[in-house]
Amino acid sequence: MAAVPSASANLSETVIVPPLYEPLIDTNRVNLAKLRKDLQDCRGQAAPQEAAARHAAQQESTGATIQAVGAIASFIPVPGFRQAHILAGASNAVQNVGAATSGNAAETKERAMEDYVLVVNACLENRRYRLLRS
Repeated sequence: MAAVPSASANLSETVIVPPLYEPLIDTNRVNLAKLRKDLQDCRGQAAPQEAAARHAAQQESTGATIQAVGAIASFIPVPGFRQAHILAGASNAVQNVGAATSGNAAETKERAMEDYVLVVNACLENRRYRLLRS
C-alpha cells in the first residue's frame, strides 16, 4: 500500500491508499515474505504509471462534477426570457466541458492502468513468479 501525504493542516500525517492492482500469483512453493517485498519493489517501479492513473481518475471525477453542476444550474429560476436563454447556454457549455473532461480523463486513466499492470506483471515475471492472470 502506498503512503500519501494528507491534505489536512498537519503535513506529517500520511494516508494509506490501497493499491490499484493486486496481481494473481501462484503462491505454491513461494516465500511469502519475499513475494511481499518483491511486489512492493515492482509497484515502486510502476509508481509513475500509478500516479498518472490516480491523477486521471481525479480528473474524471472533477469532470463529472462539473457536468452535474451544469445540469443543476439549468434549473435555476430566472426572471426573463433573455436571462433564461443566457443561463441555458452557459449551462449547456458547462455540461459539455464537464463531459469532455471526464471522457478524456477516462481514456487516460484506462491507458495508465494498462501500463501500470504491464509494468507490475513484467517485473514479477522477471523475478520468476508465475502469474495466473495477466
